[in-house]
Amino acid sequence: MAHLPGSEHDVRALVPAADEAYRYMRDNVLRTGLVDPELKELCFRYLAEDPEVGDVARFGEREQLALRWAHAIAWDSSTADDDLWAGLHAHFSEPELVELGCAIGFELGQQHWRRTVGLPRRDHAAS
Repeated sequence: MAHLPGSEHDVRALVPAADEAYRYMRDNVLRTGLVDPELKELCFRYLAEDPEVGDVARFGEREQLALRWAHAIAWDSSTADDDLWAGLHAHFSEPELVELGCAIGFELGQQHWRRTVGLPRRDHAAS
């Protein structure tokens, strides 16, 4: 049940500054940037517990590392150990790590927010 009426965009539009901030983040970090947007989308699907992404072992090493980091950010920070960080540093530059971590954290917050206002975890129509 929706606790606020309308789509994700309609809800954000109730506060223009919030909508503007979201659009800036979407256009400058989530959809573009240093890290391939498809890898970011894979991480976002993992956060949404998409069953097609649950078997992390079927992905390449770079994707597996990104998904392991998404898991650490979302559910268990203790898994962000030296081994994970060594792998991340081997496959990503520091600016890429900042961007990917920011994107994962932002999307995680958006998914939690969407659920609390009664929207689905992912709302592609609001893009």
